[in-house]
Amino acid sequence: MKKVFLCIILLLSLIRASGADIRISLFNNHQVSSVVVSAWNGDLTVSAADSFSYVIADGQAIFVTLLDGEILLMGERSTIGSFEKVSFQGVDSLALVRIRPTEPQLEARNYEDMIVMSVDVNKIQIINHIEEDKYIAGVIEAEVGQGHTAEFYKAKAIICRTYLYMNINRHRNEGFHLCDEVHCQVYKGQCRSRALIVPAVLSTKNVVITDRQTSRPILATYHSNCGGVTEASQNVWQSALPYLTPVVDPYCTSTPNARWQRTIPLDEWIAFLVRRGFTPNPNVVTDFSFQQLQRAVNYRVGATSIPFTQIRTEFNLRSAFFSVSVEDGNVVLRGRGFGHGVGLCQQGAMEMGRRGFKYNEIINYYYRNVSITTLDIATMLR
Repeated sequence: MKKVFLCIILLLSLIRASGADIRISLFNNHQVSSVVVSAWNGDLTVSAADSFSYVIADGQAIFVTLLDGEILLMGERSTIGSFEKVSFQGVDSLALVRIRPTEPQLEARNYEDMIVMSVDVNKIQIINHIEEDKYIAGVIEAEVGQGHTAEFYKAKAIICRTYLYMNINRHRNEGFHLCDEVHCQVYKGQCRSRALIVPAVLSTKNVVITDRQTSRPILATYHSNCGGVTEASQNVWQSALPYLTPVVDPYCTSTPNARWQRTIPLDEWIAFLVRRGFTPNPNVVTDFSFQQLQRAVNYRVGATSIPFTQIRTEFNLRSAFFSVSVEDGNVVLRGRGFGHGVGLCQQGAMEMGRRGFKYNEIINYYYRNVSITTLDIATMLR
């Protein structure tokens, strides 16, 4: 037990000393105007302009509110001060900044390294300045959770790092690199699973996936479940990428998100089709059925053709991989998979890990014509 504890301490010290500092916008799609900041697992230092410094003791909290275009800090009994920008950082590397938005009310999360708050168009802009490896570990836990194999986590670490490198300048004009929402990778703060995720990140340090043709990081997209075959990138985003081509995937077909069903009233279905250009013929019985045994681009009824991706968006479906039938006055959609289907199928990759596949085999199965190599993030920040 003592050896395990020492190993965990060593890993923590390594991840504290590794990686580049990146800036992640937190609670990015919310108009946050008030939060509670707590010191977790150690004291926090609060810094602002004019050499202002304040300490939040471990377990204590202060209130942060947007007021008259400034950040107002309040203790339990008195006002601390009002500033344009304020930062929070642990007095040592184990202390965490705990943030709980109160307006709107959102779940509390713990963050490592430094938090900087400033005013941005009637909301508090909250930026986590964090080392690269800590961020990647947090993304992995937020995206796929705990309880998977070491090889899967290694593959996932490389994919998340590649996605980070490829998109590092997505929000550059807004003052940060990425946000914590799905389109930038979900991020909910500190990774709590130290046994497998942190070692996977550290053992694959600086390893990314590159396009063999360009030697640049690929667009390392991923999704929950492909339903048995992945999708070509051009069928979702109109851009054909040589490494994002359809792959038959037998590994995900028995997993939880492999199958789904949705029933829609026939008149609602017809109304949708009419909005998309379909003209009903009262003298002809229309067959609305469509069997999508392999991934197809368009649903066809009569002379009308509608992309399956549009239907998915309209009815908020789990995927665009489904067949259509009419039963008892309803349209029944029987679908496969969960997500856009492009790139790595996470549930398939998890199963590959359970069956003993190595991380490089998992990556090369879902991404074709790629190389697994090392790259410094500094080259992407230039």
